[in-house]
Amino acid sequence: MEKLQFITHFTERYSYVDSARMALEGGCRWIQLRMKDATEKELESAALQVKDLCDVYNATFIIDDNVMMTKRVGADGVHLGRNDMPVDEARKILGADFIIGGTANTFEDICRLAEQGADYIGCGPFRFTST
Repeated sequence: MEKLQFITHFTERYSYVDSARMALEGGCRWIQLRMKDATEKELESAALQVKDLCDVYNATFIIDDNVMMTKRVGADGVHLGRNDMPVDEARKILGADFIIGGTANTFEDICRLAEQGADYIGCGPFRFTST
């Protein structure tokens, strides 16, 4: 697993997919598609595009929050926030071959995620969110 994960974002000029493409072109090989306010349809469309890009660049592709979308589009894994499904429940749905990571803001969060079997722990916040 790579040590640096790029978390997608958008601006007035660049879409989530554009940000993933630029990170991949710059050498990053671990992408998290994070689209908090997207509809399922918007997320699926972007996820399929980012998955194709990650396949071309032989990069790991993670989807934020959405276990079922991860399975549906064949992403490499899912990143779960504090208010999302517990890691052990996601593991039952996805199986052992998927990467499951989680966000930790406290030492207690780190211990909980480790106990549940998270493959990686993202320490945050990247920026403060209520989720």
